[in-house]
Amino acid sequence: MYRKTTLPNGLRILTQEMPSTLSATICLFIGTGSRYEPENLSGVSHFIEHMLFRGTEKRRTAHDISEAIEGVGGIMNGGTDKETTIYWAKVASSHFMSTLDTLADMLLNSRFDPEDLEKERQVIIEEIHMTEDQPDQKVCQLIDTILWPDHPLGRDIAGTESTVRDMSRADILHFMAGHYRPDNTVVSIAGGMSHQQMIEAVDAQFGSWQSAKPAADFEPFNNSGFERLVVEHRDIEQDHFQLAVPALSTVDPRRYTQSLLNVILGEGMSSRLFSEIRDKLGLAYAIQSYADFLLDTGALTVAASVDTDNLELAIGAVIKELEKLKTTITQHELDKARELSKGRMALRLEDSRHVATWLGGQEVLAGEIFTPEEIIARLDKVTLEDLAELAEEIIQTDKFHLAVVGPVADQKPLRQLIGGV
Repeated sequence: MYRKTTLPNGLRILTQEMPSTLSATICLFIGTGSRYEPENLSGVSHFIEHMLFRGTEKRRTAHDISEAIEGVGGIMNGGTDKETTIYWAKVASSHFMSTLDTLADMLLNSRFDPEDLEKERQVIIEEIHMTEDQPDQKVCQLIDTILWPDHPLGRDIAGTESTVRDMSRADILHFMAGHYRPDNTVVSIAGGMSHQQMIEAVDAQFGSWQSAKPAADFEPFNNSGFERLVVEHRDIEQDHFQLAVPALSTVDPRRYTQSLLNVILGEGMSSRLFSEIRDKLGLAYAIQSYADFLLDTGALTVAASVDTDNLELAIGAVIKELEKLKTTITQHELDKARELSKGRMALRLEDSRHVATWLGGQEVLAGEIFTPEEIIARLDKVTLEDLAELAEEIIQTDKFHLAVVGPVADQKPLRQLIGGV
């Protein structure tokens, strides 16, 4: 069982003993991401994440930081999402203390050296260019622009070349001061140490951390019925498309129903989409669906890449499979989806990194942690009627959103497919 401890400064610590493992994973979750950014600072959360790997007074360079982890056989990384930022490292348990010292040093003492900042600015711009050159990644950005229009959720997490070029060191540090706070941070640790060892070590590193700035809130999303089709014409061999519908949030209790609906639709090689679109019709090499859960909104999305002559046929076939979810799901499919979900969860939770991520991710987003047994209980409660009711609610023609990157000559047939004029 995990334990939760809250320090006087508001920092939350989650610990999970794993006596049978030789590893330890430390995750630092910050409750901020791209949805908290003003438009002129789009990408600032991602910029901060990059800069925390560039050097501190104690570890002056990026090489010094990486060597502190890799030099003992460990791995480390960071990531910025719409609502969270994470820094993590996984090492042998014997190196837990030195690794925690490195991560704490990065979080609390990064220099944001002006010369390093300019180098990293160019690195991020190159990262943006790289994504622009990958149509399967570009279409992911485009679907967000119409799912969450005129809202931070609809922007690229990395920002734009313009915003990244224009934001100053003072801008970055001011944003960081308002979001990187002990009461907005979760330290999640799993591995072969005792709870007491983990808690005492974190307290020693972070117990004196204070912040005077008030916590920042996010802008709620309200759907106002904007454009539901976006096409970016490119002279390439395939059309890359994503078809999405707005769906449930992280805190909606029906999210487990949506998760099972997604498994049935498009997770794995035995899913409906894979069986129909690839195996039966031969329209795509790979096709999948996924569920996005955010604090006040969400989406159910299908993604595939197809020959340009087959775009309309493939989208039409996907829509047909979506519509069929309302009336044709069988008990066998529900049972199979349940067991797949339980089995994948069990496999992930054998690893200290996934355990630490599991605990910290729930806490930083929802402030509530469900154990695997509690998740299983919620999955077991989902009925065929629940699946049909949710499918009927979210899968509506006037809710379809479509993004395409490829050599599209005429958008009218695409608009007709999603019920547009």
